[in-house]
Formats: sequence, structure tokens, C-alpha cells
Amino acid sequence: MTVFKKLIVAGSILATTAQAASIVRFFELTTDPKEKASYNQVGVENLTTSIKNEKGTLAMYTSHKSDNPSINYVVEIYESDEAYQVHANSPQFKKFVEVAKTAVKSRKVFETNPQFLAEKKEPLYIEKANKQKVILAEVLVSADKNEEFKKHVLEELKQAMEKEKDILLAYAVTLKDEPNKWYFFEVYKNNEAFLEHRNSDYIKKYTENTKDMVLSRNIMELKGDTLVNKGGLYLEF
Repeated sequence: MTVFKKLIVAGSILATTAQAASIVRFFELTTDPKEKASYNQVGVENLTTSIKNEKGTLAMYTSHKSDNPSINYVVEIYESDEAYQVHANSPQFKKFVEVAKTAVKSRKVFETNPQFLAEKKEPLYIEKANKQKVILAEVLVSADKNEEFKKHVLEELKQAMEKEKDILLAYAVTLKDEPNKWYFFEVYKNNEAFLEHRNSDYIKKYTENTKDMVLSRNIMELKGDTLVNKGGLYLEF
């Protein structure tokens, strides 16, 4: 039996995890370099307006590869499908779609199941990221070790969020159509905070405990663009 813990946003209980924060998806968007400025501008407007005006839009982030600014990643969290539909019908999103018709050359969508979502209590509102360190990691786990791997993941992430003041958020999800493929999205205040995390006792313990479970691992260090959330999200399945 799956045990659902309560979802807390900014100190108030909204619903159980069965009902809330049920949509977590991310995108890989390849943009035309000549259109990148327009894409960035309309992206800032889309994310900042949505996080301010849409109750059910809980978090939105854009970032890109440091060595290839044309490869962009978008991570979004909505309270429900109804909340996503509100966003999809908003004027700022429709404006983004119009620009994307020429600016975005290819698009991949990753539909996921959340496993752990946690943010610091204070809302995050960064229109143009500067020193923040953004990590997107893909980990393929042996299917027969997936539940055991999850146990170690949750233990490590909960310790990180509790003990590290400069890890701003940590999300762990699995693909809906490939549940042993995990994605981790993390934002740190700066590179020093990321290095502190990497050198912690609990990350070393996690690495040692899961080394025989992991079939492949790809860690991308991204450059943040717009990073916004309502703050205080906590979700554990």
C-alpha cells in the first residue's frame, strides 16, 4: 500500500499528494540562436506572471546548457491538471507559444511521477539567475533494485534539505513510462553550496550504498535563467 504524506505549501496544508502537485513535467527545448533573446524575454514574462497570478502553478524554472545555450530545460509543477489548464489558457502562455513557433526548433516532453519534492520555505523569485547552480541528473537504475534505490534517495535528500541552508530545492521524479529512470533537479545558492553538498557524509553514503544499483548516470550542470516558486513545497511518496 502506498502511504501518502501531506503536501505543505508556504505553511498551509492544501491536500494529500494523491490530489495535489500531481503534475511534474520537464521539457528539453532547442532554440534558434537568432531567436534566443526573444525566447528568453517572453519566457521571463510567462514564468513570473504565472507564479504570481496562478494559485495552482507551484514552481517554474528555465535553464540552459553552459556550453550550448541553444539547449534549454524547463521544469514545471502544477497542483492538478485543472491548474495546468488555467496556465495553458493564460495570455502570457499564449504569447510564449507564439514566439516558440519560430524560436523553438525541437521539443522533448518528459512526463513524470514525483517521488520527492522539497523547497525552502521562502518563495524563490529570480528573474535572471546569476550565481545559482542548477543540476539536472539522469540516473538509470536496475529494475529489480528500484525500491531499494528509492529508500536511499529519500534518506539522502531529506538530510540535504534539512542540513544545508544553501540548497534551495531538490526534486526527484521517475519517468511514467520507464519507472527505473530517475531525474533529479536541484538548485543551489552558488557553486560553493553545491560542492558542500557533494562532499557531505550522506551523499558519500548514498553513493556507496547505490553503486551496484545504478546502470548509468549523467549529471548536467546547467546555467539558470528564470527560477521561481511559491516556496515551502514538501511532497514525499
